[in-house]
Formats: sequence, C-alpha cells, structure tokens
Amino acid sequence: MQPEKIETGSNGFVWKNILPDELISQIKLHVYTAHKMQTDTSWAGSDFINHYNRLYYVESGEAVLKFKDSEILMKPGYLYLIPAYQLISHYSKGDFTFYWTHFQASLDANLDLFMIYGNPQGINCKALPHIPQDFEALIQSIDKTHPTIVLSRMLHLLRLLEPFIEKFSEQPNLPTHFKHQDLIPALDMIRVNLTKPLEIQTLAEISNLSPEHFSRKFKLAFNISPKRYILSKRIELAKQLLLDKLSVGEVSEQCGFCDLYHFSRTFKQSTGMSPTQFYKAYARDV
Repeated sequence: MQPEKIETGSNGFVWKNILPDELISQIKLHVYTAHKMQTDTSWAGSDFINHYNRLYYVESGEAVLKFKDSEILMKPGYLYLIPAYQLISHYSKGDFTFYWTHFQASLDANLDLFMIYGNPQGINCKALPHIPQDFEALIQSIDKTHPTIVLSRMLHLLRLLEPFIEKFSEQPNLPTHFKHQDLIPALDMIRVNLTKPLEIQTLAEISNLSPEHFSRKFKLAFNISPKRYILSKRIELAKQLLLDKLSVGEVSEQCGFCDLYHFSRTFKQSTGMSPTQFYKAYARDV
C-alpha cells in the first residue's frame, strides 16, 4: 500500500509521510548460507557463474578473483562483493581463512539490486569491527527458522551491505531503476519454462528486439549471454534435483537437456564433477 504524502491525526495534527524509495524500499533480502572457511591452494575454481550474490571477508592470507576484464587481490581486513551472474575464476595463494555468505537482494520481476549496481569490488573494513561479528551471527543462525531469527539475519546482512550501499550512493550518476525493462518478459519466460526448449528467437520476440540486439543487450545487463544464463539456471536446478535424490536420467530430462550424455558432460564442465560424484559428495549433508 502506497502511503499518502500528507496525513492528519484525530486531534488535527498534520504530518508528511516518508515515501518509499524507488529501489531500496523494494528490496527483499534472503541469506542462502554463511560459513567460515580455513583452506589453502586447494581453494580454486575456473570460469563459473552463480545466480546469487556473494560476500567474502578475509581474515588471513591472500587469494585472487579473476573476472573477464579485471582481477581483484583479496587481502585481510577487506570485504568483497561479487554480484550474481559474473563469470569468475578464483585461487588462493596459500593458507587462506575467510568468511563468506551467499544472498539475494531481490526487486520486482525476478531482478536483484546488484543487477543495477553490479560491479565486483572490495572495501577496506579494518575500522569496522562489527563485520566479523555479523558473519558469526549469520553462521550461528543458518539452521534456525524462528521469525525473530529471520529478521536478525536480514539485519546482519544489511550491516554487511551498508559499506557498499554507501559507496554506490556517492556515484555522480546514481542509477534509480533497472535500465533494461524490456528484458523482464524474457527473464520471466526463462524462469517458467526452464525445463523446456528455449530459443533465442522466441525470447527476443517477447522483448520486441531482434535476436542479435536481444543477445547484446542481455549480456550488457547481466554480464552473461542468454544461452549461458539458461545453462547456468539449468545446472542450478540439476543440483537441487540431484540432492532431492532423483536419478541422473530424471534430472537430465527435467532440466531440459536433449540426452543424458550432453547433461553429464555439461554438468561436469560447470561443476568439476559428474552428476553422480556431486550426489555422493553432497547428498549426505542434506
């Protein structure tokens, strides 16, 4: 419900309401998970894409985040934001201890705040002692579902995001809306029809764009081509179905792959392990 600009009380007092912000007031926050990890050079991955945003806070050691056109050296005391749908590789230079969380900050139409603000970056947070405390609070809450715990998780996530929101607000030309509204119908079609064949021609038509213009605009908006986006979403669905104990054949069919061989090969290219290996490695933890 949109509040009135001016309201009056029963005693005749008149006041102005704070009106919702076009973007920030719409945000729906959700924490997928949070952990603290102590690792070494085994922490490495190449050319993968995730549908969620990530925050990393480094306690000790160094690691490298590599993107298509840039590279970030992760250092102790820094907090790093990696928006969704970034093509990324990473590797640790040695012993490496860090906190991490995966989250969404969704807006309407299956969009995320960081689809608008979406550049990977790090901020020096050595003067912000609450950062590791907020991560610890997230970690302690991940298995709890009480409403007060859910609200607490959102509060701690907001505290972690605050340095980035403050930095974004300092931009001289701060974006106030998603500038690719004509892609929303295509996003909705992909979401609803993920298990069915999806042609770029069809997605372009409902966006009132040519296939070439649609593909260029989609990649500009999300840092990923439409085909890779669809593939990424299907692999994410496949992981969920495997953990739900469906057979590899059933998962292949329900995720829209043309045959079992194509599914298995694509899954291994995306995750580094076969569907069966993935199930054996992670199903026991679910």
